[in-house]
Amino acid sequence: MPFAEVHRASQHPFTRPPAPGAYSGRVTVHNGPSVPAEGIEGTEDTGSATDGGPDAAGEPRTGVTAGHATGIMAASITAAASSLLITVISARTLTVAQNKEFLVFWGFMFGIFGVISGIQTESTRAALAGRKTAADPVEPAEPAGPPGPAAPARRRARILATALLLGLVIAALTLLAAPAWVPSLTPSTGPLTAALIAAGVWGYAGQASLSGVLAGTRSWNLYSALMAAEALLRLLLTLLVAVVVSSLIGLEAAAAAPALVWLLFLLIPAARALAGSRADVGAARLTSFSLQAMLSSASWAVLVTGFPTLLEITSPGADAAEVAIVILAVSLTRSPIMIPLQAFQGVLITTIADARASRRLATVARILGILLGVGLVLALAVAGAGPWLIRTIYGPQYDPSPLLLGLLTLAAVSMASLVLTGASTIALNNHRAYTLGWILTAVAAVLLLRLPPLGVSPRAVLALGLAPLIGICIHLCAIVRASTGKP
Repeated sequence: MPFAEVHRASQHPFTRPPAPGAYSGRVTVHNGPSVPAEGIEGTEDTGSATDGGPDAAGEPRTGVTAGHATGIMAASITAAASSLLITVISARTLTVAQNKEFLVFWGFMFGIFGVISGIQTESTRAALAGRKTAADPVEPAEPAGPPGPAAPARRRARILATALLLGLVIAALTLLAAPAWVPSLTPSTGPLTAALIAAGVWGYAGQASLSGVLAGTRSWNLYSALMAAEALLRLLLTLLVAVVVSSLIGLEAAAAAPALVWLLFLLIPAARALAGSRADVGAARLTSFSLQAMLSSASWAVLVTGFPTLLEITSPGADAAEVAIVILAVSLTRSPIMIPLQAFQGVLITTIADARASRRLATVARILGILLGVGLVLALAVAGAGPWLIRTIYGPQYDPSPLLLGLLTLAAVSMASLVLTGASTIALNNHRAYTLGWILTAVAAVLLLRLPPLGVSPRAVLALGLAPLIGICIHLCAIVRASTGKP
């Protein structure tokens, strides 16, 4: 079950760190001007020539209200529920071997989408900074930052257009690499699957960029609608294919096509106007910043959205039924913990950023304690009722052991703790520690998945349960140093 949709709800434009242990009230925007922290989600906007008053969508330029937060959460739940229902449909429609291949395709495509989601992060930052630049184009850079003001208006990049060009390059690279991955990952459908994924990759670059622009301009209603529309369209197309043709390639096409739903939103005047938003920098620099954001997203994609593919790659010759059961079990045990955590990651970032330095570590520790307690209760509940629930929903051929489900739930707690500490590190603007933690976790997970003496299930438990501990330690060290005022 992919969490790319949920992940998109919590992207934030934090960039270069301030002085250690300090929260300055301003967010530095790469090599351009600084942006008031009031422009960030969850805070109040004081207004300006550009940011004051209603936006192009007719919404007030304020932070996230209770209504907006409810809409974002509802869209996130819709996306997650849609993904879950699609796995049920595929399991009931396809054979076990076909369903395993579909789940691998799903994980591979959404793994690439997870990497591309870095475009949304940068698009959010660029839209926010671009509006600030338009209102105050000659504001000097922060003294501690790189020199030079933002690019002149005529040279500032169109955010969506730049993202689409980058998406085209990634789609082309996906096609060029197809001979290396098609035979092992999607042997039944071959080149057709490669074409579908490439088209989906290009489409998702536009989807991520427009979502980021809508977030950066605080068009929260359009933002939530776009997120929900993609998920609902994917579910409806999957149902249609399952009823009409019931084929593997048909389900793959139904999964890929909704990445283009943003094109329909361009028919809405407000969305079309915002789609032309400019960044604070030129196209080359915007592309560079997007690639940097995608690097951080890559590790997330490997461990979350792309885990089914990673499991397949590291399990050659494994029983198809066992692999399919483990993939489903991982998806289901993650959902109760990861969905609410992901949806409210922005609240966490704001809380940590605004907290006194001496209270940050205690705040993180308290949330980690709550997470562990909830996880232990869920592990017992899932171990008890999970096997029956999965057999009932997916069919008797999917029968995981109670021990596997309980251990995977605890592994989900470990992964959620990494997300929590990572968000806290981002709140302190320590991107170096954040990225290092995720990259080392991904490397450790790959190594654990390749332990030869063990079967698929124990390797999955070890990779998802132990590997995140490395990243958690790195993030906690960064939080401790920031809390104590050390550089």
